[in-house]
Order: sequence, then C-alpha cells, then structure tokens
Amino acid sequence: MELTLNSYKIFELGNHISTFLHDCGITKGGVLNIKVNKEELRKIDEDLYYRQNPKGEDFIPSDNEIQISFPNVSIIIQCAVKPTSL
Repeated sequence: MELTLNSYKIFELGNHISTFLHDCGITKGGVLNIKVNKEELRKIDEDLYYRQNPKGEDFIPSDNEIQISFPNVSIIIQCAVKPTSL
C-alpha cells in the first residue's frame, strides 16, 4: 500500500482541524497525535523537509517525532514503538 499522508494532506488536515477547533471555541493547546511505523515516519519527514527546502539540500531525518504547528492545533507524528516480548 502506498503512503498517501504527504505534506499537502497534513497541511489540509491541520488547517481543517484548526478551523474546526476555533469554531468550537478552542483557541489554544489542541494536539493531534498520529502514530506511524518508522518507514512511514521517514517518508513523511522527507516529504515535509523537501517541501520546505526545495533547493535539494541534504535531508536530515528527525529522530522519532515530527511536530507541525497550526494556529489552534499541533500535529505530532510519532514512530509507534512495538512492545518488546518478555
């Protein structure tokens, strides 16, 4: 399955949620956590990076979390850690 959560979809989602929260009277502190696997996180991170750095500078991956802030909500995309077996 191809990953379709790209920078455009993230910004569309963030703007929609931010506006929705504002319309509901929530104007600060909203947080949306999205957990993805490590490969998906890298793809999203790289897409966001090159959208902001179109000159092709070297991509430096984030550790295990990406945060994108909007006026009324922050979207935090994290690497879902699989529990270890005992």
